[in-house]
Parts: sequence; C-alpha cells; structure tokens
Amino acid sequence: MNSLHTPTPPSPALLSQPAVPLTLQWKRQPLPPLQAVQVLDFRAGDIALLEVEQGRVWVTCDGLLEDYFLEAGQRLSFTGPVRLRVSAEGHRPARLNWAQHRAVTGAAYPTPPAAASQPKATAPTQGALPRGAISAA
Repeated sequence: MNSLHTPTPPSPALLSQPAVPLTLQWKRQPLPPLQAVQVLDFRAGDIALLEVEQGRVWVTCDGLLEDYFLEAGQRLSFTGPVRLRVSAEGHRPARLNWAQHRAVTGAAYPTPPAAASQPKATAPTQGALPRGAISAA
C-alpha cells in the first residue's frame, strides 16, 4: 500500500469579471509547430491565467485527466500549485499569453494587451471542451 498521497490539482476555472481590477504583467509565449512541449510552473497561492493570442494551443495540467484545446481568444485559469504543459496544436504556429498573480478575493482579470484589439473566437463546438473550463470572453 502506498502511504504517499499526492493531492489532485484543482480543476481550471471559468474566468469571471469581479469588481477589483488587477494590473498584470502578461508574458507572450511563442509556440512553434512540432516543437517540444513547454512547461509552465505556478506556486501555491498563485493564479495562472492563459489566453491564446494566435493559433490553437494544447494545454494539460499534471494530475488532471483532461486535456484542453484553446483557440485564439479563449482563456483558461488554474489555481496553483500547478504544472502546465503547453504546445502548438497541429502544423501551425501559436502564441500564448500568460500571467500569474497571487490570489486576490474579488479581482477582475484584464485582457492581455495584444488580444484587446483582436476579435474574440466564437464558442467551441459542442463536446470539444469540458463545460465550464473555457471562457471566450
């Protein structure tokens, strides 16, 4: 019997728009096609925010069974500690914007600077993504 217990990371959350705006430093992560998976680590108490700026991105979280496929304009967030693995899906380049911040009650999540001027993607097709995990807002 294994006496070690590894806690399951929390599922990603649908981003909401509470009242208090946050100032975040967004980082742009180019994801060339057919490149090795890149790892993003976030500490306990951090919120990881992801938004696809261009292309289609595959995201998986260590400890969760689900994989996520995000289109341009779609967002996803995770509460740390969490290790995310990301890559471009298919043969086209992708670009991922991501930010992290300490969890703040009632915080609003601003749009990444580059994505603010681009049209948002339409909702994913039925059954393509887990319900409640992705926001195209």
